[in-house]
Amino acid sequence: MKTKLVLAVMITSFFLLNGCSNNDSVEESEMASKSKNDGSKGSSEIHRAYPKEEAEVLATFGAIGASIMENSGTGYENMDELISFHEYGPMFTEFNYDFNGNGFLTDDEGNEDHERMLFGEIVKQDGVKQFAALPGTLKVAVYYGNVANLTFISDFVLDTNPLGEITVNNLITLLFVKTKGEWKMVHEHHSPLTVLPSTGDKPNHILSEFDLSSASAAQKEVYTTFRAIGATIIANSGTGPENMDELISFHAYGKKFTEFNYDSEGNGYFFDSEGNEANERAFIGNNKVTRFVEKPNTLNIAVYNGNVANLTFISDLELEGGGTFNNLITLLFVKTKGEWKMVHEHHSPENH
Repeated sequence: MKTKLVLAVMITSFFLLNGCSNNDSVEESEMASKSKNDGSKGSSEIHRAYPKEEAEVLATFGAIGASIMENSGTGYENMDELISFHEYGPMFTEFNYDFNGNGFLTDDEGNEDHERMLFGEIVKQDGVKQFAALPGTLKVAVYYGNVANLTFISDFVLDTNPLGEITVNNLITLLFVKTKGEWKMVHEHHSPLTVLPSTGDKPNHILSEFDLSSASAAQKEVYTTFRAIGATIIANSGTGPENMDELISFHAYGKKFTEFNYDSEGNGYFFDSEGNEANERAFIGNNKVTRFVEKPNTLNIAVYNGNVANLTFISDLELEGGGTFNNLITLLFVKTKGEWKMVHEHHSPENH
């Protein structure tokens, strides 16, 4: 137990010292740890800092790393501690990639099986040589004191069966919700820093269980917002970057905002508010989108405490003159001033 605690402290200290440079200038607020879960009070939520909760999430992340380092390679059945950091249920989703470079959507059962197999069997015992984030990429954005989005580009060094020592540089989104005083993961999105051409058979996706007919009022509000985003893309795409104001209005920009995306060559990037706006104005403004829908049964909307929503889907987007984009997409929304606004995006190609 003492070894585990020391590892957690070491890993957390590393992230605090090296990974949070993007958060250094975020101003603190006396209301940070006292905000009530009231969507009508969300006008400042986009900019409000939660230093206590941010530290808790980083400590949890350090404990996750310590558990992986201590228990890797000890067997599928010995990953219970790692699994305990998740809050599984019908709304849990994960986007990830197989060894053939194919992106896939899975649920809580798929996530558990994948993590037990990867860290229990594929990674050798004592095979986690490094569990770190690339400097300057780690960010923690807390909303309403009970939902946290942790994003970073990994710099993992793993000794594996049968590939030997490998370095894993992934764009990673981890969504945490505070449950009974503990931070638990409810969504994961992992995608390679560089997406290579896929090989082999494509995996089957686990179909989403989201059903609009039985959705809550908040889920329906988010769904309506999502459809409005699609409608403005169809109506205004290709008319020029300067005509993208309506699309941009669906975002809540600030120091908490993050985006992961890829260029046409398959290289992943990390963007802030300014980068996201420039990307969307350029891509949507200069290209006519003729189709913007989700692949059947891949849409999922999970709402937490009535004011934060995670929307995940696999896109089916077509451009005039050719070009189809099937991306694994995570969109995180926060309710502010009575409206749902995007505060994080993670886009990664299903197959490259």
